[in-house]
Amino acid sequence: MTESQFLKISEVIRPKTVDLNLKNIENKDQAIHYLAGLLDDAGLIIDKQAYIDSVYDREAMGPTYMENFIAIPHGKCDAVKQAGIAFGRSEKGFDYQTALGGGTVKLVFLLAIPNRMSGDAYMAVLARLARLLVHEEFRGDLYAAETYDDVMIAIVNGENLLEDLSESKS
Repeated sequence: MTESQFLKISEVIRPKTVDLNLKNIENKDQAIHYLAGLLDDAGLIIDKQAYIDSVYDREAMGPTYMENFIAIPHGKCDAVKQAGIAFGRSEKGFDYQTALGGGTVKLVFLLAIPNRMSGDAYMAVLARLARLLVHEEFRGDLYAAETYDDVMIAIVNGENLLEDLSESKS
């Protein structure tokens, strides 16, 4: 896998970093700590607390709550060995507040980005994910997913849709 600006979401999400039934998550802090634990258990980060600190440093710069019951918190630091995404889904939702507002979240993607990855590549991954989440069909597929494979099918189909859209514009 190359960590270029063409890094795909499907290349950095793994079975151990997906939880389709977030239980006992009541707020943003619990979600970030839990999902960071999944990234840690998958061997993608070497210092969980340093990574969590980088997520909160980023949170202080601006909200990662996106409307439509979605949040995309993220952190970039030396504690990240390999780029990864943890994805959690909560049926009832949980409170996700930031200094600039927030709301209820049912879909949360926690991105772990190594410091060695360029800022452009980092932003490209975020932008691709945000563009996917704008599509109601993609969100619907994530809500309907019953397994990791279902999530991967939704992501690959969504990435193909984005590629088709960008090719039709060029």
